[in-house]
Amino acid sequence: MSWPPQQPSCVSTPEAPRLFLVVLGGRIDGCHVELHDVRFVVGADIEATIPELRRQWIGRRRGLHLDSWMEVRCIDGFAIELKPEPSVAAEQLWFVNIGGYDPAELLELHQIGLVVAPSAASAKARARQRLLPSAQQRHKDDLHAVDDCLALDLLQGWHVHLKPDPSGASQPQVPDWWGYRRIDQRR
Repeated sequence: MSWPPQQPSCVSTPEAPRLFLVVLGGRIDGCHVELHDVRFVVGADIEATIPELRRQWIGRRRGLHLDSWMEVRCIDGFAIELKPEPSVAAEQLWFVNIGGYDPAELLELHQIGLVVAPSAASAKARARQRLLPSAQQRHKDDLHAVDDCLALDLLQGWHVHLKPDPSGASQPQVPDWWGYRRIDQRR
């Protein structure tokens, strides 16, 4: 065994930029219910991403809040790295929002997740195997390559790169933090 021990590739290092999936909540003029959106941001930690999250929100500033966030480290056996140059790999990291229905609920159900796949069709198929398994009339509401989300938002030019993890690890896709934290005010 070499010394110092190698850090597993799915553990973020303090000096590397980190990718966060963030669920924002807030209000928009003309709506009767709170809206939610998923944003991808890059920063040293979640605190560093707050100004960018405020900038990206399309609704009213007042009441804007975090509902949850997850650092994206390792999905489907690939470690997530951010680099200034675009990736040329066939596999991409995809964000998928699956919708469906429960006869006992008035609102449409949703579950979001990340998958690694070479195409949108493959990402959709993989997500449908995993997300909202007991819902009726399941359907894809949103499907985006995460790298496209980053490029569209011009986040300092970072691009997602997938590095095969020797252990084949995949992090649980659960919040690192959840709750209600207002971010509408500068602190």
